[in-house]
Amino acid sequence: MQRDVSFRTRDRVELRGWLFTPAVSKSRLPCVVMTHGLTVQIEHGLAKFAECLAERGFAVLTYDHRGWGRSDGEPRHESDPFRQMHDTRDAITYATMLPEIDSERVGLWGTSYSGGTALIAAAVDRRVRCVVAVGPLISGSVMARRHIASADWDSYRMQFEDARRQELAEGMIQYRVHTAVQETIDWYKKVDLEGTWKNEISIISHDMMMEFEPGDYVSRISPTPLLMIVADDDTRCLTDLQLDAYNRAREPKHLVLIKGGHYDPYVRHLATVNRVTCDWFTKHLAKQMDPVVL
Repeated sequence: MQRDVSFRTRDRVELRGWLFTPAVSKSRLPCVVMTHGLTVQIEHGLAKFAECLAERGFAVLTYDHRGWGRSDGEPRHESDPFRQMHDTRDAITYATMLPEIDSERVGLWGTSYSGGTALIAAAVDRRVRCVVAVGPLISGSVMARRHIASADWDSYRMQFEDARRQELAEGMIQYRVHTAVQETIDWYKKVDLEGTWKNEISIISHDMMMEFEPGDYVSRISPTPLLMIVADDDTRCLTDLQLDAYNRAREPKHLVLIKGGHYDPYVRHLATVNRVTCDWFTKHLAKQMDPVVL
């Protein structure tokens, strides 16, 4: 079952999304809070993951980040990773207040940009009892350095300075094309069935991305169980950074390495990702059977 939901963050921004639940339930449910990546909206494929978890007996809360999709928030099309992390914590609070949810059994699932958000939230919020990160961003600064040619670096940085000056002087948010990477554009063509995606993001979003260092938090996630799902040729969030972060994380943890690039977990390996995700949450969030009393 799927229904529309909304909740307010601590600074009173209305976030909207969906709550998935099993068709039949006789008790309070474990819940997974699920968030999307950079410039993505929840209709871009998250339902496929949420529905699988609901079939396995979980509630799933998924929502659009502030400034994106159906959620409120200004500026539009701006991604502040730290605001998103705190919004995730507010989403956890909202989930624990729902009457059908077991507040002691809440997990977190994030992918790509929100995979990094999930790593930080799991490290700082002990209400998160289990976390799954699919192809997570580990270091915004290293990723930018890898993606931007050294000859273009100064002009790349200058656009942030220019945008900040112009925004302060004129009060108008400055935007840029989010991506020219064909791999990313091709993926959006497959998942954007409703034509809602716009290849646009605030310029300062890319600047804030370079402040975003989820890898610095991975050693603090333990004792929360961590599952990382990593593609072996991820050129967007960078396979080697993800593997290094996993190696620095403490037990309990598990790594699933799949063949392909950044978007293959959502298409070619969807069944595998769903299976290992459901198994991980079942292992760590499902209530233990009560002993039989003779």
